[in-house]
Amino acid sequence: MGGEGTTPALLESWAQRALPGYPERLVAASALASFTELPREEQRELEEEFYALGRVADALALDMQPPYGDGPVRDGARLALSRQGYAAFFARLGMTEVGAADGFDPFLHEIAELVPAEDPDAPIELLDVLWPGLMLGELLFTRAGVRVRAGARVAEPGWADASPVYWAHRRRGRPTVDLGQGWGSNSQWSTSHRMDFRTADGDRLNVVPRPERLSEGRLREELSRTEAEELLRHRCLLRRPTGLPELVVDSQEAADFWPFHWTLPEPGARTAG
Repeated sequence: MGGEGTTPALLESWAQRALPGYPERLVAASALASFTELPREEQRELEEEFYALGRVADALALDMQPPYGDGPVRDGARLALSRQGYAAFFARLGMTEVGAADGFDPFLHEIAELVPAEDPDAPIELLDVLWPGLMLGELLFTRAGVRVRAGARVAEPGWADASPVYWAHRRRGRPTVDLGQGWGSNSQWSTSHRMDFRTADGDRLNVVPRPERLSEGRLREELSRTEAEELLRHRCLLRRPTGLPELVVDSQEAADFWPFHWTLPEPGARTAG
C-alpha cells in the first residue's frame, strides 16, 4: 500500500485540489431541515457523495480495527494513517469528532470488540474508542468503533462483534452489507449513504424517501420487534435471533435481513410489542 507517509501525502494531494470548495458541497446535508427541503434529485446527489466519501473513511479506518498484528488481514490493508491523522483529514471537510462520551450510544458507536461481563444481564458499557466517529452538524457521517463490556443476554459474543454490519462496505475483521456490493465499477457509486440525524427534537434514523416503519411489531417474521429495532439502531444483530435458533453468524442468511428502508415509528405513534 506504499511506504510510511504515502497515505497522508495522497490525502494532502486530494485536499489541495478539492479545498476550499468541497465542504460547501456537503453543508446542505448538515441539518435535517435543510436536507429534507431540497429537491429529491439534490438529496440523491448528496447521499451518493457521502456514500463515496464513506468508502474512503472505511478504507482509512482499517488499520485501527481488530484483529491487530501481523496475521491475516481482510483486504490486506496497511495504510499507516494515525487516528489523529484520520480525524484531522475529515475535520478539514467540516466534520467533528464524536464518540468519546462516557456512555455507550448506538447512534455514535459501533461495537468492534466485546468483553463478556459476569452478569448476563449487564448493560453495554463503553470501555475504549478504537477509531473516531464523525458528524457534520446534525448528520452522522460515521460511527466510532468501540470496545465494550456487556452481558451475554444483552450483547452476545460472536454476534454483537462479529455478525454482518449493515450500511458498511469494509471492515477488517467481520462481514459487511451495503447496497453498493455486487455492482460494477460505475453502478455501485449510485448507492446512498445512510442518513441519520441527531436533532434537538431527537434522533432520526435512516431518512429515506419511502420508509418502512417499525410500527407493526416486526418487518421480518423471524425477528421480534426488539430484535428488528436493535438491527436498525446497531446496524447488526446483537444476539442470535430467538426465531432463528440455527442461524450461523457468517452465513448468507445472516446478511439477508435487508433493513435498508427501515425507520423508527413517527413520534407519538402507537406500536405493537
